[in-house]
Amino acid sequence: MSETLQTSTENKTQLDHVIYSRDVVHKHSKATQNLLNLCIDYIDYCKREFQAGKDVIWTMGMGTDTAILYSLGIIPASFTEIGRLCSGEAVVLAEEFFQVPNETCAMVKSDLGEFYLQRGKISNKIFYSSKACEPYNVAFQLLEDVGYDVHVMDVGFGPRKARRERVENIKKHYRDEYLKVIDWAAPGKYDAEKLRSELIFYNKIQRKIRTVFNLRAYHPTYIGSLPMMLLLMGNTHYFGKPLEYEATIDKLIEELSDLKPNEYHDEKAILCWSGARGQEFNIFEAIDEAGGAVLSWNIPNNTVHEFNTEIDPIDALVDFELGDLISGTTENACRYILKDMEKYGATGVILYGYLGCSFATIDIELKRKYFKEHDIPGLSLIGSFDVGTVTGQVTTRVRAFIEMLAKKREESKIA
Repeated sequence: MSETLQTSTENKTQLDHVIYSRDVVHKHSKATQNLLNLCIDYIDYCKREFQAGKDVIWTMGMGTDTAILYSLGIIPASFTEIGRLCSGEAVVLAEEFFQVPNETCAMVKSDLGEFYLQRGKISNKIFYSSKACEPYNVAFQLLEDVGYDVHVMDVGFGPRKARRERVENIKKHYRDEYLKVIDWAAPGKYDAEKLRSELIFYNKIQRKIRTVFNLRAYHPTYIGSLPMMLLLMGNTHYFGKPLEYEATIDKLIEELSDLKPNEYHDEKAILCWSGARGQEFNIFEAIDEAGGAVLSWNIPNNTVHEFNTEIDPIDALVDFELGDLISGTTENACRYILKDMEKYGATGVILYGYLGCSFATIDIELKRKYFKEHDIPGLSLIGSFDVGTVTGQVTTRVRAFIEMLAKKREESKIA
């Protein structure tokens, strides 16, 4: 093992943190090591498959788009992951070559720069839903100018309160947009039963992930917070290897089920992570090392809702897309978070967003206000996307927050 992997504090990049987690922190868990290997190899795997002549399309990596691509025999490569292990060069290039303003979301800049650097070596096809992120809408127009074939699914957010006629019109529009995606990605290859089988597989995976959640509640120190976040990161695209991803989850369930009562069950400050999937990976290490464990997750990867596999699969995609009520800043979403926190005994919430993301700023503020009104301690963090190790000030704040939760836990015992 190289010297840079001897201690977590010496790691400098996201990849370093993942390797350290695999080789040092999780030597006891073959399943966790397999999971981290899938993560490490994901983008390189997509690149290799494309260069070998396989169909690969870049996408947001959520449940509906990846199900479509897998049903068409296409490997979904999540474009949010091409920037996750990137270098600072990508961000500088986005600012200097594309003239992207410095204050633009770091995630968008990382991806934009990496797509430019990797052009010709990776698939040039990108599928994107316009409702996800406005800066991406602009960024992908820039990529069209350097040879990328971008298909935008032109949709908006579904209304929470609207007349039935309005809702039906929106559903019809979504359905038409999904059919356009399919015709662009693989003309004439749509097979409803293949898509239905992908939806069934997705549902099965989410149930297994929820089983991992429930088992980990009894053994919170067996799997660290970072690999759990990465497990969720792959819950829809499966790191391009669905069967290997499922086998890894099965192995993880087996390992957790074989543990004895109170094994890997050190008393912890249980946390909820809400917002973006954290990019500065040593935040998770700081949480674990300070005596915390993230057991409740409210991030873009929806493990709660399932597809209705009894109806037309395109209609199932539409209903799923318009029915997600656990994300966003609505009171309904916050109520779900509170319910999930109660289930796992979480006593504090970390609210995380990326620098330059206006949505995250509003999201954090509204949720912070909500949790404060409900007497739930919260810690707000704004992180960058293009670096792996945060400043000592941030990790100090994380440790202080966890220590405060631990103190409150002890005081409640005395009371």
